[in-house]
Amino acid sequence: MTIFEQILAGLQQKFSGVDTATLTRIATKKAEGVMDETKVNSIVEGISFQDVMQNYGDFRAGQAQTSAVSNYERKHGLKDGKPVKEPEEKKEEKKDEKKDEVPSWAQALIDSNKTLSEKLSAYESEKAQAQRNSQISAVAKKYGIPEFMLKDRNIPENTDLDTYFKDMKQDMSNSGFQFAKAPETAEQKQDKEASEFAKMIEADTKQIVEQQNK
Repeated sequence: MTIFEQILAGLQQKFSGVDTATLTRIATKKAEGVMDETKVNSIVEGISFQDVMQNYGDFRAGQAQTSAVSNYERKHGLKDGKPVKEPEEKKEEKKDEKKDEVPSWAQALIDSNKTLSEKLSAYESEKAQAQRNSQISAVAKKYGIPEFMLKDRNIPENTDLDTYFKDMKQDMSNSGFQFAKAPETAEQKQDKEASEFAKMIEADTKQIVEQQNK
């Protein structure tokens, strides 16, 4: 055992019940500079209960004083009685915060641009929907689908409209729906006239051939 440990053990035996922290402080102080173990008993014997109480009182007083000083310095921004310098990191953070602040005129411009962008986006959306509705109506008319059949009908954006309305027309026909005959378009009318003209030529040619063969 070291000189310190021997003194502490002697004090714990002599002052049974006294807190170890107090006896440790006394033993630490008394062991300073002592190299001869034979002096341990005399050192322990020379310490009175009054010395123990004095050490405890001094320690508590020192604690109270230290706490009071610490609280005062923390409240007034002091360290060892001198003003505490603000860390460079915090100074840089404050500078960065000031840099990040947006002037009121710039913020107003940002808000205005945001509002304009939202209105433009809404307009583009409405325009695209109108074009889509016009396209749906045109293809539906092509297949003779009545306008009332399109009401509240949700057709997905990527749907092939020709296939969609062709199938729809077939389903309606299977259910007994009578479709009104759609008026001929100029292109259909021209094809019909060309077909009739071709048939007339074919008939005339056949008649001429028959007359020659007689």
